Amino acid sequence: MGSTFAAYTAAHGDAEKQKCAQAPQRIAVTTDMHKVLFMPSRLNTTTSIKVVSVPLGDSKGGLPGTTLVLDEATGGLQTVMNAAALTAVRTAAGSALATQYYAKEDAKSLVVLGAGAQGRAHIDMVVAVRPSIQNVTIWNRGQERRDQLVREIQAAYPNLTVKGAGNDAELEPAARDADIVCTCTNATQPILRGEWLKEDVHLNCVGSYRLDMHEIDAQCVKQTDKILVDSVEACTAESGELVASSTPEKWTELGKIVIENQDAKADSAKRTLFKSVGISVQDSAIAGLMAKRAADANLGSVVPY
Repeated sequence: MGSTFAAYTAAHGDAEKQKCAQAPQRIAVTTDMHKVLFMPSRLNTTTSIKVVSVPLGDSKGGLPGTTLVLDEATGGLQTVMNAAALTAVRTAAGSALATQYYAKEDAKSLVVLGAGAQGRAHIDMVVAVRPSIQNVTIWNRGQERRDQLVREIQAAYPNLTVKGAGNDAELEPAARDADIVCTCTNATQPILRGEWLKEDVHLNCVGSYRLDMHEIDAQCVKQTDKILVDSVEACTAESGELVASSTPEKWTELGKIVIENQDAKADSAKRTLFKSVGISVQDSAIAGLMAKRAADANLGSVVPY
């Protein structure tokens, strides 16, 4: 994701580099039960389109997604793959990159809002880049999914103290102690309150992708010392929290930090926030990697087409 964000940012205003990192705004079709999103992109030599069906009502089945990768030489369809797990991994990898740059090196407490695939992936990725983590709190309104993820994480990381939270009374003390918070929900009303947070907390906010969606309140944004985004253009169109409480002039693309190889240690003592709405070049990055690995290992099913 570091090289992906860097390629995306470098393409701004550079016609030649734009060929290597193309991420048109997503388009949508609304059906009776879903909002279907189509996300084309190109990164280096991988051209792909991801199709995701977002349920219009409550759904425990996640977001059905498929990625199509084109053959570079012929332009025909080369690979079809399930996008659900890959989307969770690539999104969490972006958050982990921001965490690696900006979270305290000795971070001990992690709070994750949301018990879906993104929540699980974010725990795995954050623990990977901050092995100092000792305590994990998982907030989710639904008890069944919350308890299930608590059990999964406790089994995967027996040295961690893992607990669940289902309301403000349980979330607030965990948030006040948190060094890192990841929000991975589809909330339209804020769940996380800025008044709960420490001055040096690092936030990764990935759940909202519309202007009417808000996982965090205005205070979370306004009291942040440094706001990072995956894409200024995409967040201007899709990040409800940032648009409501900040301006694009105050945002820095994470790709710029990577390109300039900035030393962010001084910022680890400040409140930092990484907002990701997802950019389609991330899908081409991971889909291209998986297609190559599958071909090299002779995995998958080859079908006439």
